[in-house]
Amino acid sequence: MRTLLFLTVSLIASPAFAAADAPLATPPGITLQPLGKAQGYDLSKQTAAALPRDEVAYTDAKGLTLYTSDKDPVGKSVCTAECELFWIPIAAPANAKPVGAWSAIRRDDGRLQWALAGKPVYRYVKDVDPGSLAGNSPARTGAKRRDGAGNPIGYDGRMGGRREPPKDDPLPEGWHPALLYPSTLSVPTGLKVREVADATALVLIDHRERTLYAFTGKRDNSGAEWEPVPAPQLAEPMGDFAAVVRSDGIRQWTYKGQPLYAYVNDHVYGDANGIGVSKQHEVAAVARYFMPAGVTMARTASQGKVLANAKGMTLYRRDGNIWQSGGGHSLRRGQPARPAVGRDIGTEAHCTEQCAKEWHPLLAPADAQPQGYWTVGLRSDGSKQWEYQGYALWTYDGDKKPGDMNGNDTYDFRFSNQAGPQKMLDVGTPMDGIPGLYWAVQAP
Repeated sequence: MRTLLFLTVSLIASPAFAAADAPLATPPGITLQPLGKAQGYDLSKQTAAALPRDEVAYTDAKGLTLYTSDKDPVGKSVCTAECELFWIPIAAPANAKPVGAWSAIRRDDGRLQWALAGKPVYRYVKDVDPGSLAGNSPARTGAKRRDGAGNPIGYDGRMGGRREPPKDDPLPEGWHPALLYPSTLSVPTGLKVREVADATALVLIDHRERTLYAFTGKRDNSGAEWEPVPAPQLAEPMGDFAAVVRSDGIRQWTYKGQPLYAYVNDHVYGDANGIGVSKQHEVAAVARYFMPAGVTMARTASQGKVLANAKGMTLYRRDGNIWQSGGGHSLRRGQPARPAVGRDIGTEAHCTEQCAKEWHPLLAPADAQPQGYWTVGLRSDGSKQWEYQGYALWTYDGDKKPGDMNGNDTYDFRFSNQAGPQKMLDVGTPMDGIPGLYWAVQAP
């Protein structure tokens, strides 16, 4: 049974991303994963609509968390012999080039290893699932399944009778996860660094949690739509931050010598509507995220910004739905992405006949590498498909022009006899209680 719950809306092209001079967050082969429940293994009512992204870790090409050691001095690895049995050095390619805070160091045995801010990074052998920390898999919070090592994990069913997960194992002393977020950048009081999806970057925000922009021109004549970020009268310079006195007497924060502003048409955290409004105002990005060639963004009236292909056609993900579990489809960005569900569904859309004729994979080049939130899935015919935050991406023939999103919130429900047990839909992620699959526009 298919139900179309959403019709087309008008879109406005939005070609710009984060400030181009901000460093990339990751080099090729290094990815990003939210830790813990944000992976979405737990499909209970409480987590289906609210996935806290409290920590985002740097991860390897398979999404496994990276770590640093207090014992390693900057620029050198002392983890050898027995240490390497538990902590696997993350190899850098022979042609590795510095990317932002990333560089390659040479180990004593001659191998190249990636380093973050000069500290060598490793994978922990006890981590087997993306989003794991210290060997504690987030899959333990969800329905029964097998973890990445093939061991049974999780609980019976989603509803009731669930005991608390076993107590987490601690990390060995001196080891720390390599985190993109929370950021370690020191910022003045009243400013923060947060992920802003619409800017595809880590961005400076003010005390109202509004995105900040840097003036990059030569003569600052910002109009009324740009509000200067005020600095206290006694503000002292801090790292890349300093205060300047404007011609109107207002003391204003600068970042890397560029005055900071908020945009009046950004209303809530996550808005970045000032992108593209002025060529002289760019998002004040601390680090920008990788985007594949040919992927852009479009702005919609109801769903905010969505990913689009080179022709401006909306990109979709195939996701799992549970009728009783909160959902989140009424939220600004729809139901939050759950990377674990996306990985389980994979590159096969679980649709046949007419469905398979209408939906087409966003193919990746043969030499594509995972980077940032983007990974590469292998299809049954040997071709490669781009995946974003765990989900394979698709276009829809029902969209006739850039800006259409006629496939959004199109459902395939699996009903069974309501008097008896529900039919289980198991795509790797076990879903019970009137389960189904649906198509959703992919937000950045």
